[in-house]
This record gives sequence, C-alpha cells and structure tokens, in this order.
Amino acid sequence: MNPEILAKSDPFSAPTPGQSLTDEPGKWQWEQPSLDSDPEKAYEKLVKTIKSPIVEETIGKLLYVGVTVETIVNGLSLKLFSEGMYSPDVAELLKPALAGHIIRIGNEAGVTPKILNEFPKPAMSDKETLELLRNGNKKEYVRIMEKAQKKDEEFIEKNKDVVVSSFMSRGDM
Repeated sequence: MNPEILAKSDPFSAPTPGQSLTDEPGKWQWEQPSLDSDPEKAYEKLVKTIKSPIVEETIGKLLYVGVTVETIVNGLSLKLFSEGMYSPDVAELLKPALAGHIIRIGNEAGVTPKILNEFPKPAMSDKETLELLRNGNKKEYVRIMEKAQKKDEEFIEKNKDVVVSSFMSRGDM
C-alpha cells in the first residue's frame, strides 16, 4: 500500500458505523427477495443462460488460458447473487453442479480444465514482485527504484572513507 495515498486520505470520509442500518431498506438488489429460492429451478435457468454459444465459447477460452473452474464458478455465483437472482444459500448449493457443467464445457472444447486454484508453493521473491510491479504499476516501480538508488548513493557517500581490506589480508610479512 502506498503510504503517500494513505497520508492524503481523509480518515473521516468513511461511513459512520451502523450507517447502513439507517439507509432505506431494499435499496440494493441483494436486499430484495431473490428471484429463485428453489435450487433446481435456479440451476435450470442458469444452465439455459450458459448454453448460449457465446457464453460457452467464452468459458471455453477462459479454461484454455488457464482460468480455473473454481474461479469461474465463484465469479458466476457472486454475480448472480449480486443481481438478486438467488440467495447466498442457493448460490452455494449450485456450485458443485455448476462446476460439473463448466468442466463439461471445457471437455467439449477439447480443454483439460484446471479445477482448483493453487497457492504458489514458494513465497514470491522480491525480483518477481518488482517484475510484476514494473509491468502493472510503472509509477510505483519507478518511485521504488528511485528510492533504492537514493539509498545506495547515500550509503556510498557515508562510507566512502572506509578502507575495505580482505579478511585474508596478511598484513606486513
């Protein structure tokens, strides 16, 4: 997180605790009764929507580039819940069946889908972090590199009078 952005933000610009309890009820889609509370009917509608050639092609392409079935299922479930299509309970009940359907789409597209997300085995190195930052957020990358360069220059300036000798130096023999 960029400390400069945090310093510029107003700590009082956040909502007051409990403010959502005083808002007008039913303002958001998820505050309305869901359109389907029966998981079977909700699944039938969902499959009908997914069977669209455009949607199936898009899902096939996502699986081809390595997006996991878990990610697609979670994304669809969240989207449909947010739109008020069904409740969170129904969304969770539909996930296994939806995952099976997504896997079928991948198999029909000739793709062997990755099922679950995996955490990276080793921790991400500083070099990898800088590379991602360089590609994704050039301004922050440049700022960090300039700061590192400045620290290096300060260190060199501070220690320019220090005589460095080898630990294997024999001295005067």
